[in-house]
Amino acid sequence: MIIFDTLDNMELYLKISDKFIHVITVMDRSLPYDQGVGKYKCPECEEVAYEISAYPTTDKGRVEIPSEKEFSLEIVLEGEAVTSINGSVFVMSPGRFLLSSNEKDIKRGITRNIDKSVKSVIFRF
Repeated sequence: MIIFDTLDNMELYLKISDKFIHVITVMDRSLPYDQGVGKYKCPECEEVAYEISAYPTTDKGRVEIPSEKEFSLEIVLEGEAVTSINGSVFVMSPGRFLLSSNEKDIKRGITRNIDKSVKSVIFRF
């Protein structure tokens, strides 16, 4: 399953998982914008973990090992990057999210034209 949408529409997907509300709560509080690079847990639900990263994009991107958790939700906080999941390409920019479940071939941080700095958060739940 792959969902690519805007942050304004996140509440439309609450039925996907009972933990999704905690992702929305963290984003509503702007925690990932204020926190530095590192791994965190949602204050209300420790089963929802998130990692904030800062990295330069490259023409090859970086291959990611699929999460052991059921869902992975990526949000670019600053900059722009391309994410490829099973051959499908998504342009990630602020205001968008990419939710995936049980995907095997994930590549993040691909440059679209010139290398850029990116800050992103990935929730796993």
